[in-house]
Amino acid sequence: MNTISSNLQLAVQHHRANRLAQAEQSYRQILAEQPDHPEALYALGMLAQQNGQLAVAEQFLSAAVQVQPDSVKAWFSLGNLSLAQEQFSQGAIAYRQALALRPDSLPIYNNLGFALQQQGLFDEAINYYQKALELKPDFTEAEANLGNALHAQGQLSKEQQIYYAQLNHQLGVARKQAGDLKTAVAFYRAAIALQPDLLDAHYNLGVALQEQGDFEEAIISYQKILELNPHNGEIYFKLGKIYQDQNKLPEAIAAYQQGLKLTNPQYLKAFIAEPGTEKAEEVPITPELPQGEVIVRNYKFPKIPAVAASEKKRPFWSVVILAYQRTDYLLECLASVLAQWTGEEEMEILVMDNASTPPLFDLVNAIGRGIVSYYRNSQNIGLVGNHNTGITLSRGQWIHILHDDDYVLPGFYSQLKQSLEDCSDSVGAAFTGFDNIDEKGVFLSKGDIFYWYGEDRGIIQDWLSQIVVTNPLRPSAIVVRRQTYERLGGYCSELSDLNGWELCKRIATFYDCWYEPEILACYRVDTSWYTNKMSNKLFLTGNHAVFLRRAIEITESYLPTDFCTEITAKARSYNFEYILKRRVIIPLKAGNLTGALRMLQEALKIDRSPEAVAKLFAWLTQDEAAPLRDEIAAKLLAVPGENIPDNIPTELKSPQTAIAP
Repeated sequence: MNTISSNLQLAVQHHRANRLAQAEQSYRQILAEQPDHPEALYALGMLAQQNGQLAVAEQFLSAAVQVQPDSVKAWFSLGNLSLAQEQFSQGAIAYRQALALRPDSLPIYNNLGFALQQQGLFDEAINYYQKALELKPDFTEAEANLGNALHAQGQLSKEQQIYYAQLNHQLGVARKQAGDLKTAVAFYRAAIALQPDLLDAHYNLGVALQEQGDFEEAIISYQKILELNPHNGEIYFKLGKIYQDQNKLPEAIAAYQQGLKLTNPQYLKAFIAEPGTEKAEEVPITPELPQGEVIVRNYKFPKIPAVAASEKKRPFWSVVILAYQRTDYLLECLASVLAQWTGEEEMEILVMDNASTPPLFDLVNAIGRGIVSYYRNSQNIGLVGNHNTGITLSRGQWIHILHDDDYVLPGFYSQLKQSLEDCSDSVGAAFTGFDNIDEKGVFLSKGDIFYWYGEDRGIIQDWLSQIVVTNPLRPSAIVVRRQTYERLGGYCSELSDLNGWELCKRIATFYDCWYEPEILACYRVDTSWYTNKMSNKLFLTGNHAVFLRRAIEITESYLPTDFCTEITAKARSYNFEYILKRRVIIPLKAGNLTGALRMLQEALKIDRSPEAVAKLFAWLTQDEAAPLRDEIAAKLLAVPGENIPDNIPTELKSPQTAIAP
C-alpha cells in the first residue's frame, strides 16, 4: 500500500472515531504529497465545517469541486455550507450543479427548493419540492417546506395551516433530538407562523433557544406561552433558570416564586412573602454540636448522634443542601426541592452555608422563607464537616444530601418514598437513575449506573463487590437512612474528594441498597473538567492517588473477612490502571514531573503485583510517558555507584596481561 493510500485509510479511521486533530494531520500529509487530492480536500472541508471554520471549509470544498467537478457530494456539501452561512444564491448554484449530476436525489431537490424559497423565488421552490415528493410521496421535510412556501403565497386553508404546522413541529422535534438545534429552531418558527397559538411549538422553541444561549429570544417565546396560558407554572421555572444564568437574581426569584405558587399548593400556603417585622432578620448561626467517634470494626468515623426525643413527629425526608459562595445554581436547586415539598410533616429542608461571604441567607429566604431552615457556619469547616453537621441537625428518617449546583426532577421524593416506606430494615441506602448535565443544564449523558442495571428496580444483588472496585454513583441521586449514619458514622475527613465513595462502601458492607431506575436527579458536570484538573493541586501534586490508596486501605479494615482479600485485589488492580491510564497524565502534561512520579509511587503502593509492574513498564514505553521515562532514567543514573572492594575473589577480577620480567 502506497503512502497516500495508507494515510487516507488512517485519516478516515481517525475521522470516524472523532479524533479530528489526528484526522486533519493525516489529510494534510496527503496534500503535502498530492496537493490536488480530491478526497483529502473534501474531507478537510468537512472537518473545517465541523470545527466552525466556515471560510476555511469553503476554500477546501471549492478546491475539491475544481479538481473533481463531477463530485456530487462535494457540490452538495458546498451548497449546505452556503445555506449555513445564509448565502442562498450561492447555495442554489451549488445544488443545481449537484442535481445535474444526480437528478434523482431527494435531498438536493429539497435543499435547492429551500435555497430558492429564501430568495423569494416561491414558484421555483414549489416546483422542486413537488419533484421531490413525486419521487418519494412521504418525504416529510419536502412536504413541510412545500406547505411553508404555499403559506407564504397565501395558498393554504385554515385546516391546511394546522396540518403543516404540526408537520413542521414534528420535524423540529426530530432535528433537536438529532442535536441540530439551528434547524430545529427554523422548523419551530415555521410551525408558529402557520399556527400562532401552537403552545408546544412555542415551548420547544423556547427550550432550543435557551440551550443555544439565545436567552432574550427564549424569554419572548416563554412570555408568549404565558399570554396564551398565564397559569403555566413550568414556564416560570424556565424563566427563572434563564434569569439565573443571566445573573438577574431579583427576576429569577420572582419567576421561581410564581412557578412554585402555581405548581405547589402546599408552598403557596406556607411561604411567607415578607419578614414578620420591619427589623432586618439576623443570620442564623449553626449551633455548637457534640463531637464524637464511632468505631466500625477497626476504624473510627465521625459519630452521628440519634435524634433527640420529641413530641414533634419526625418527617420522612431531610433534604440537606450544601452551599458555599456560589449563587449560580442555588435558586434552581432550591426550587426543584420546594416544588416537591408537601408539608413539614413530610419533609424538612436545611441549607448549610459553609461561611459564605456575604451570607446566602437572603437568597435562600427569598423563595424558602417559612419552609427552609438556614444555617451558617461561623467558619468554614470544610465540605466533609458541612456534610456531617447537616446530617447531625437533620431529623428525617431518610436523608438526601444535595449539592447546590445539582437538582432533582419531579417525582424524586414521592417515587422513592413509595419504594422505601415499607422496605426491609436491611436497606440502608437507595439511589435513582440520573442524568449528567453541563453548566447550562444541557443533557450530556445518562449516569453510568443506568448501563450497569438498566431498569431492574429493587435491591441490588452483589452490590458490595461492585462498589468496592469503583463508584458509578453521584451524590444528587443517593439517599441514606438516618439510622445507617447513626450506626456507621458520617463522612470520613481523611479522604478529600473520595469520602463519598468510602461511605458507599461502608454502607454496602453492612446494608442492602435499593435501586430506583427512573431518571430522577441531575448531576452537573464541569465540561472544562480537564482544564480544571490541570490546575487542581490535588491532581498536580499526586495527592489524589494518596487518597485513592487510603480509601482502599480504610475499606479493608471493615470488609467481611471471608472475601476481603479477593475483592480488595480487584479494587487494587482496577485503580492501579485507573491512575496509570487517566490520572498520571494530568501532572505529566502540566510539566509537574514530581507530581507524576508521586502518582506512580502511590499506584505501586496500591498494586505491586507482577502484572501491575509489567503494565507500568509497558506504559512507560508510550510516547506520552517520554518525559517521565527520561526523569526515571536520570534518577537511576544519578544513584552513586560503589567502588569495587579490594577483597573481590581473584576469579571475579578482570584478567591482567602478564608483563615479562
